[in-house]
Amino acid sequence: MRNPSVVISGTGSLASAGVGSSAVWESVRDGRIERSDRVYLMGDGNERRYPVYSAPELDLRDWVLPADYGWLSGEGLHEDRDFVMAVAAAVMAMDEAGLTEGDRQDTGLILGHENLGVNRLIDRILTSSTYAESGSPFLSTDPEGAFAEYRDSFYRLQSFPYLFYMAKALRIRGMTLVINNACATGLYALEAGSQLIRSGRAARVVVTCSDYAHLTEHLWLEGKSFGSACGSLKPYDINRDGSVLGDGAAAVVLEAGSQAGLRPDRIIASYAGAAFRQDTWHLTLPDAVSHTYAETIRLAAEDGSGKPIDLIAPHGTGNALWDKYEAAQLRRAFGTVPPVTAFKGCIGHTLGANALLETILLLHCMRDSLIPAAAGCDEPDPKLELPVVTKARSCRLDRVMKAVPAYGGFMAAAVFEQVDR
Repeated sequence: MRNPSVVISGTGSLASAGVGSSAVWESVRDGRIERSDRVYLMGDGNERRYPVYSAPELDLRDWVLPADYGWLSGEGLHEDRDFVMAVAAAVMAMDEAGLTEGDRQDTGLILGHENLGVNRLIDRILTSSTYAESGSPFLSTDPEGAFAEYRDSFYRLQSFPYLFYMAKALRIRGMTLVINNACATGLYALEAGSQLIRSGRAARVVVTCSDYAHLTEHLWLEGKSFGSACGSLKPYDINRDGSVLGDGAAAVVLEAGSQAGLRPDRIIASYAGAAFRQDTWHLTLPDAVSHTYAETIRLAAEDGSGKPIDLIAPHGTGNALWDKYEAAQLRRAFGTVPPVTAFKGCIGHTLGANALLETILLLHCMRDSLIPAAAGCDEPDPKLELPVVTKARSCRLDRVMKAVPAYGGFMAAAVFEQVDR
C-alpha cells in the first residue's frame, strides 16, 4: 500500500443509537441497546411483526432547503426512508467538514445502497388495498393497467434517478457514482472515492450509505437462516443464534491529504488503504476452502511499515456459521489476532450501511483511545479462539481495521490511521 494521501474530514451517522456520529458512538461506548418489534400493516389489514434496531424518524425538511423540499416531496422522496437517511448522514458529514457552496462544485458523490427504490415499490404493492382479494397486482386481468399504476416506481428501480436526486439535493457538481457490494458496500465506496481523489478527478468526495430495515429484507434473510430466533444479536458469543436487522446511515467526506492539511483541526483520520477480493463459490455462503477473506485481510494490513493493527472490527453478524468462518480466517490472516470488537449487538445489522457506519465507530475508538466491549458478546465462544473485548479498555490506537465478508463473495478490508497534528 502507498503512503496515505487521502484523509477523512467529516462524518455523519444515525442508527438506533441516535442521530449524529457522537450520539451513536456514545451509545455504543456505554453499551446502550435500543431494540423493539416493528409492525408492518398490510393492505388486507393483516400485521407482521419483526425485531429491529429502529432509528429515530427523520423529517426531510430538517435536512434540505425549503425550495429543495418542494421538488423532493413532489417526487415522493420525503417518504423514502432510505433516501432521507442517506441525505441526513451526508449533510452531517459535509457540515463537520466545513464544506462551502463553492467547495461542492468540484466535490464528488458516491451513493452506496443495496436496493435503491425497491422498498418504495414494495410498500406500494403490499400496503395497497386494491389487490387485497387477488393478493397481487400481477394476477390482474389487466396486466398493462397493473404495470401502468407502478410504472414510475419500476423505472426508479434503476440506480441513476436516485443518484441524480441525491446530487441535486446536496448541490454536488463533481463526478458521481452508485456502489452496491452488499454488506461491503461502504468499503468499496470508500476505495472508489479515494481513487477519484488520487486520480485528480475530484478535490473531495462525499460517500453516503443507508439502509432501512424493511419487512421484506427480514423475510428474505430469514429464509437464509440469517435471523435470530430470540431476536437478540450476540456476535461471537457461545449462545449466538443469528442476526437482527437495524436501520442505519453513514457518510464521510474524503479529501486529499495535502489539501486537508491546510485545516489540521478538521482531519479525523487517514484512509491508509484497503484490499478487495472476489469469491465465486456461492452467492450467500462463504468458501471456507479458498481462504479469500484471510488473504484480503492480510493484504490490507501489510503496507511495508511493519506497524501492527491495534484493533479490528470484523463483520460479527451473530450467525453461527459466519462467525465461525470469520474467526478461522482472522486466525489464518494474523496468526496472533489483534483485539476484536463488534458493534452489531448495539446497532443491529444495517446491511448496505454497516461497513461505513462501523468504520465511523472505529474512528471514534481511535480518537478516544478506547476499545468498547463487543455488545451482545457476554460469553465468547472458546472454539472461535478470538480475543474479543468484553470489557471496555483504554489504550492508544494508531491503526484500526474494518473487515467484511459479504454476500455476493465480496471480500473487503480497510485500514485507518491516526494523523499527527
